[in-house]
Amino acid sequence: MLALTSLLGGASVLLAGSAAGAVSVAFAGQIPVTVHAARVSGSGLSASPAAGHGGSPPTLATRLEKASVEDACVTSTADLPVAGAVTAVVRIQRASATGLTVKAGAAAARHVSVSGAKFDTARMSLSQATGPFTVGADKVSGSDVTTLPRAFTAGTISASGVTIELHQGTGGCGREDRR
Repeated sequence: MLALTSLLGGASVLLAGSAAGAVSVAFAGQIPVTVHAARVSGSGLSASPAAGHGGSPPTLATRLEKASVEDACVTSTADLPVAGAVTAVVRIQRASATGLTVKAGAAAARHVSVSGAKFDTARMSLSQATGPFTVGADKVSGSDVTTLPRAFTAGTISASGVTIELHQGTGGCGREDRR
């Protein structure tokens, strides 16, 4: 479940950055980002614990070979010196990605379904970092997903129905959140 939601988080943030066409994307930042999505699905899932960067806590590194997201909302609030708290809200109706990898610190979902689940213990590899274990699945889907991605990359990503809003204060995905 955590693997799926962290993946979703990264997918949504990636999608926010590429409103038109399919592009290759990478992101890592210091300003917290929260991603909410109504539905997420994908295939070729693998997830492993990963070390944090620059003293940050450990994360879960999740990869989906193919991912799709519906009704996503990405928020990020920065505390600016003169303006105070400013929140960016990106809404995405539909998005898809290939080769999506997300490192997330936290994730949750209301419902998750998995088919073809796998569990592997660590193996030595000189070409890539490995964790103490890897969980995987042939197919995965989830609803009401929320994640806090710290970094992500994608081979390609495309999105439709993207809107971007900036407002002073915090909150953002629901009108009731805005303060």
